Amino acid sequence: MSDTLSWDYPENLMDDEGYPTSEALDYIKNWAIIWGRDENPTKVGQFFSEGKYEELIEYIRSIWVYDSMDYEDGLLELHTVGWSGNESVIEELRKTKLWLTKFRCHRTGGHYFFQIEDKGYDWDVIKLKDE
Repeated sequence: MSDTLSWDYPENLMDDEGYPTSEALDYIKNWAIIWGRDENPTKVGQFFSEGKYEELIEYIRSIWVYDSMDYEDGLLELHTVGWSGNESVIEELRKTKLWLTKFRCHRTGGHYFFQIEDKGYDWDVIKLKDE
């Protein structure tokens, strides 16, 4: 059994230093699943079942710092640029349906790739260095 959770849209997205507020990060949980244990049931955010990826992507854009996010032709790229505020967004995203169903790969250095729409893209590991 699961319970549905809801977080209100935050009044302040960013704090005075340019980091996402805790309320802004909590809002991402509307797309998340929070696994339960023992007597605590698994809980899901209000948008989890619906997906609503476009809305989540636009919300991420509103709290993402630097021009290091690209969403085009069904592919979403997030590059944290080492910014801890962006890393905080990634930590919350790891709990979402977007991550569970659309995440395709991560590259060292804070590069994350998601395939939102199936457009026949091939995902393959390539060898970068000869032995």
